[in-house]
Formats: sequence, structure tokens, C-alpha cells
Amino acid sequence: MRKLRWKWSSLWMAGLLLAACSLFEPEKKTRFDYGGDPLPGTENLYNLRLSPDGEWVALIRAYTPERLDPPNQLWLVRRDGRQMRFLGPSIGSADWSPDGKRLALNYEPGLCCDTYVVTLDLESGQVAVWTGADTLLLSHPTASFPHWFQDGRRLLVSVIGKAYGQLYETGIYVLNLEHRQVEGPLVKSMVGAQLGGRDRFAVGIMPQPQGRVYRENAVRYEFATGALTVLTDFGPEEAFRFAVTPSPVEDLIVLERRVEGVPQLFLMDGKGRILRQLTERGGHNPRWSYDGRAVLFLRDVEAGPGARNVPFVYWLDEDREEPLWPMLPDSVPAFPALDTLLAGCMLCGKLP
Repeated sequence: MRKLRWKWSSLWMAGLLLAACSLFEPEKKTRFDYGGDPLPGTENLYNLRLSPDGEWVALIRAYTPERLDPPNQLWLVRRDGRQMRFLGPSIGSADWSPDGKRLALNYEPGLCCDTYVVTLDLESGQVAVWTGADTLLLSHPTASFPHWFQDGRRLLVSVIGKAYGQLYETGIYVLNLEHRQVEGPLVKSMVGAQLGGRDRFAVGIMPQPQGRVYRENAVRYEFATGALTVLTDFGPEEAFRFAVTPSPVEDLIVLERRVEGVPQLFLMDGKGRILRQLTERGGHNPRWSYDGRAVLFLRDVEAGPGARNVPFVYWLDEDREEPLWPMLPDSVPAFPALDTLLAGCMLCGKLP
């Protein structure tokens, strides 16, 4: 009888454990199911940048839901979401000039691997190509990710690879558009750099030695002294899975890193110390506003497989987040058909 009682007790405990596992399994799947391919019928927007006056958002629209139109479309969208302009395809990133009249762009004409730095005057429509040919500032098409200095005359760019025959190395460079001069590499192997603290420093990504291998980590470069500070100490599990963006006005940095498989945003000081966690329900692709009051980012709001990325804005002073366009359905603009807008394409026919 004791054996039989023990047997039934064991079966009951086993059933209880199985029931507990079945109860917690859906929560685990939902918790870690972040990202993936965009769901049909949803938009894939990234690299959103508020204009200096806060009235417009420059963004890259990766493709329309049916993927019939050109990839990586550059759009300007009003802050109220009710007015938009299509500027051209094949753009990887955009940065506003301090006066809001020009855009510095990373032009990517093919799937791999050439990139050009160009500027677009939004008033005149004039396009200037600054890298990618022998007669230009950098002769090979390997410079990317341009960012304006506050003087409106210089760009910080990243050379992403050493092309055959070129005289410059991977690293960050300064392009003086007024005097047509190049300075650099300021830091070799540093890429993806953005300006912070009123142009006092730049923050980017750089491989750091860890034993016999190199791991990519966030670094900070001081323009006045040339000092280089390593801000993170990531192991192999976080290689290629993080992003950093510095405040344009303060000694602050937003770090995107994964926590239990989900990208979250953290606020760091200038030495890499975590001050607080900004998001709890996920956040990726962060970009600061020009006044340093807000951070634009994307969030996958789809609980199941696949992604439905919605642009959000986090207000630092208020410790509050909200959809960037809360007044619109799904908080994402309804883009018009491209064939009705090609006549207003400012970049078409003007790029290499």
C-alpha cells in the first residue's frame, strides 16, 4: 500500500510540474520573441532623426509592405504625421545640418558594398557628392555615416573598409566642406561615430583585444586631447548586438544592449557607467533629438513571431515614453504610392 501511495504521489507531482511548465512556456516565448522580419502590411522604418526645430522627421523606409518599390527610401515626415516628402532611394542614414536647411546622407547604390557621402540642399535641391572618386575628398566609395559639426561646415564620417588602392585606412575622418580638406584618420578602426557634448567628443564602435581575440566595444574619443576611453566590456555573447549614441549637448550616452534576448535602452555617463534603464518593453535604433531632450527609438510591438516596429520617443526630463505619432493609426504614417511622388524626387538623377 505504501508503494502504491508513493507511486500515485510521484505521478501527481510529475503532473504538477508538467502543468507548471505548460503555464510558463507561453510567457517565456512571448517575452523573448522580439524582432524578426517585418509582418506583412507593416512598415519598416529606421534611423529616424528629428530636425533641429523639431518640426520634421527624416527617416529611412526600408521598403513598402509589398517590396515593389525601391529600397531604403529617404522621407521627410511632419511631426504631426500629416505631411511628407519623398526625397530619393538607396539612402542608409541622414543627418540635419544645424540650420535645418541641408541633409548629410549616406548613399548606397547597390546591395554591396559601395557607399558615398553626399549633401542635399532642401531649398535649392542642389546635391553635392563628397567621397567616392579621385577628384573628391576621399577617393574610394567606402566612407559612410556622416554627421554635421555645429559649425555647419564639417562632417564626421566613418571609413568602413580599406578598399584596394586607396591611401586611407579604416577609422573616423573629418571632411571640411568649405576648404575641401580631409583630416584623419583621427582614430584607426573606429567606425559608426557620432558627435556629442557640443562637438567635444565622438562615440563609436571599435575592436578591443580580449585575450587572443578582438571584441567590438563602445569607445569615446576626445577631440581636444586625443584621449580614447573604452566605455563597455562586452564578451562574445554581445558582439555585434549593441549600439551607442551620444547626447549632442551633454556628457550622456544612450546604450542599446540585449537583456535576456531583448534589446533595451540604458542611459550612461561619459565614463560608461550606467545611470538608469530607459526601456523595459524593448527598444532599438536610438537617435537623440538635437536639443538633447528626447531619444527617438523603435519598438517591436508584436507579441508573436515577426516584427511590427513602431517609432517611439523617450522624454528624458519627464522619464516618459510615447509613440512618435500617437494621433495616427498604428502610430505609423500612411505613405502614399511612390509613382505619384517621383516628380518631386530631389535626389533622382543626381547621384553616382
